[in-house]
Amino acid sequence: MQQATLQAGVAMASIRIGECISAGIAGLKKDPLAHIAATLIVGTAGSVSFGILSGPLMVGYMRMIDKAADGEKAQIGEVFKGFDYFIPSLIAFLIGTTLMSIGYLLCVIPGLLLMALTPMALYLIAQGETDGVNAIKRGWAMLKPNIFGAFFCLIVLSLVSSLGMVACLIGYLVTLPIAFIGMHHMSKQMAEGVSTT
Repeated sequence: MQQATLQAGVAMASIRIGECISAGIAGLKKDPLAHIAATLIVGTAGSVSFGILSGPLMVGYMRMIDKAADGEKAQIGEVFKGFDYFIPSLIAFLIGTTLMSIGYLLCVIPGLLLMALTPMALYLIAQGETDGVNAIKRGWAMLKPNIFGAFFCLIVLSLVSSLGMVACLIGYLVTLPIAFIGMHHMSKQMAEGVSTT
């Protein structure tokens, strides 16, 4: 990812939901075991730590997704490198989830529309942002003109991941990484201001 692209300004991105799903499927097919393992690590560690480790681990997973998209082999160890950004990741995660929770209290809809703020901020940290508060500000600036597209994209990705529940845990282990990679791709689209593949 080009840092200059992220700092070039905020543009209206065309969030193409189909591309997000395709990116998720393609990413999983490249190295399914690595993505399934990464998803398990992020989900399990995030749950047992009451969300404290979710931000840093998600940043690490996004870095892993980036490297795999650039042709490198997906390395599980990359997930733990998110701890290099522990403080900004934690701050961004806490602010983002708090704002979303407040939004849910305000008739639910504002919370739903803010669902993409946290992953967008964590994506920016994975790209080199070192200030958690600034990641939230930049993330909001990029999300605001794309808020409805991002909302519908996350809804579709959530439906994709929930399909795995039909086949119990095994299916969920396959569909959840698709949703995570698709969410990363959605954030990438907004950050670049263009649709990418």
